[in-house]
Amino acid sequence: MTVRIAIAATGKTKEVAQYLPNNYKVIGRTCDNTGTIIVGVDNAGWTMDDYVIPRLGSGMIYCEEVVEIDGLDLKQLLLQLEPTPPPKKGRKRALDDHQVEEVRHAWSSNDREWQEYRKRPCGRPPHHLTISDLARRFRVSEGVIADIINREGAYA
Repeated sequence: MTVRIAIAATGKTKEVAQYLPNNYKVIGRTCDNTGTIIVGVDNAGWTMDDYVIPRLGSGMIYCEEVVEIDGLDLKQLLLQLEPTPPPKKGRKRALDDHQVEEVRHAWSSNDREWQEYRKRPCGRPPHHLTISDLARRFRVSEGVIADIINREGAYA
């Protein structure tokens, strides 16, 4: 992986950043504040020569690749360019004891509300709480909620 560095001589930092693909970043201004430093790596068609420089030129921003900049730490630049892993999505496989009690309480309270409503059906019926509702609320699979509800003592 070759790190490529360029300096955009015209244009503000935010403006330059708007023209860049995801594999290139603005890392700041030059020491004399006359240009914007761009760093990145070529990836597929998103290259310095074929995309970045012509794209900036289309916005009337003059850009030129440089070979070296005094005092620039390339190792630090590589760390900044490492892609951050996406946040883990999905559902947890288990709940802690406190959350298990919250699930049991929510389910049994809803069950009691429905029993009382069936005895005297007046007014607005209570919300019908489903396993899916609890699974979304606690960010777990429906199977985890069903296991908690079906355990002995879930309706206590």
